[in-house]
Amino acid sequence: MTLRPVLIALTCLAFSGAVRAADAPPVTSPEPASGWIVTMGANLSAAPRYDGAALYDVYALPSFSIRRADEPAGFSAPDDGFDFTLFGNERFAIGPVANLRGGRYRSSNHDLNGLRDVPWTIEGGVFAEFWPVLDRLRMRLEVRHGFRGRADGFVADLSSDWVQRFGKFTLSGGPRASFADSDYMDANFGVLPSEAALNPRVYAYDPGPGLKSVGWETALSYAWSDAWTTTGYIRYDRLVRDAAASPIVRRMGSRDQLTVGTEITYSFAIGR
Repeated sequence: MTLRPVLIALTCLAFSGAVRAADAPPVTSPEPASGWIVTMGANLSAAPRYDGAALYDVYALPSFSIRRADEPAGFSAPDDGFDFTLFGNERFAIGPVANLRGGRYRSSNHDLNGLRDVPWTIEGGVFAEFWPVLDRLRMRLEVRHGFRGRADGFVADLSSDWVQRFGKFTLSGGPRASFADSDYMDANFGVLPSEAALNPRVYAYDPGPGLKSVGWETALSYAWSDAWTTTGYIRYDRLVRDAAASPIVRRMGSRDQLTVGTEITYSFAIGR
């Protein structure tokens, strides 16, 4: 099983939803502020096939967000999860978040023969973000857990972005850090003795929890109108500590993880 057909199907659904919304009121409707603003789109990227992979693939992901009509359009980085603000103001926001995480399959790389597959999953959790410098510096934390079982484990992503606007352009970027618990680390970077016996390229390995990777993301957006926005971005992550020491990474993968992509979004109003 591969994730690509699922992602492409979801992307098509996102685009079809945007087309069906073409008759909805524009974002800048003159009617009183009520209802919701929905933002849909698609994200096309080249990224590693799985955590620690040296081989790359092309992925298509949908994007979606919703906010109250009286809530101003805030900043969103390309690597933010699908979120919805339950509580917040101009400096602080908190609410549920979801993310689609790809899997690792032996069919994608013959070097993985003998190792267990790590299935793709939908992660759910909470996010919190804070603006120490209003409209300039954003701090964000996402804590998520996969829905396929205990082996998915918890992941915590911490990010910081400096945001600078130049007319219709928005330039943003900042450091990234990702943490994972023992279940996630074991599923993605661990090797059982039975697996090592089947694959001579690896050895038994039991990673511990903690810091998984550090990195940086930079993005440049252009607002064609109140409704349409295009974003190009690049993200680099460096696996560290127990993740970097895994034989899956050292002997058949890479510590350096690069993602390059583009995203297009369409916003429309529903309700009054």
